[in-house]
Amino acid sequence: MMPPRPYIGHAQVLVAQANAQSARDVAHESAISSDTALRNAERLYMVVHAMWELLKDKAGLTDADLEAKIREIDMRDGRLDGRDATQTLPQVCRQCGRTILSGHTRCAWCGAQSEGGAFTHAR
Repeated sequence: MMPPRPYIGHAQVLVAQANAQSARDVAHESAISSDTALRNAERLYMVVHAMWELLKDKAGLTDADLEAKIREIDMRDGRLDGRDATQTLPQVCRQCGRTILSGHTRCAWCGAQSEGGAFTHAR
């Protein structure tokens, strides 16, 4: 003899349907975010490629020059690992000496402009 089947009430079905819809929504949002990131990366690649061709044409730089600069930047943290670790180092405010919050262009404590340069992501 088979054990009795548990009763699944209408409320449980509604909760399961809502959970399934929520999971579908999250998956859809993730796919959109992934697609946007891919388009941004492709655009960035194209811009860098164009800039490099301009530098080669106008300034006479070579691929060897570029490779040397990449290695130089990579080794600034003492490791040849394909990462720019200087982007993760905390910046110290030159005016008050406190740490500038990651990605910010001004000190949250005294308001002084950071020395982040062109590659600091402003917030």
